[in-house]
Amino acid sequence: MLMIRHSIGSRLLCQTTNYRIEKQDDRWLISLSVDEETASTVLDFQDELNIFEAKENEKTWYYSSDSQINFQPNEKQLVILADHKTVYPTQ
Repeated sequence: MLMIRHSIGSRLLCQTTNYRIEKQDDRWLISLSVDEETASTVLDFQDELNIFEAKENEKTWYYSSDSQINFQPNEKQLVILADHKTVYPTQ
């Protein structure tokens, strides 16, 4: 599961199981299907986002320090280029 939260107050902006994370050099390309309203909300807070991937035995935090986030309306895809990743065990 992927969750996008506002870093101030931890408000949940988006939660989905329909996403992809691809490593690209020293960054991670995160893409997910969202509607325009959700994309707009995420983009409103693009400088203040925490992205979490929750798996059975670990939780991973991704962060985009330079706000490389865009919405592709034709594909209804939100694309985030993260440059920070931290993995936390959940057990």
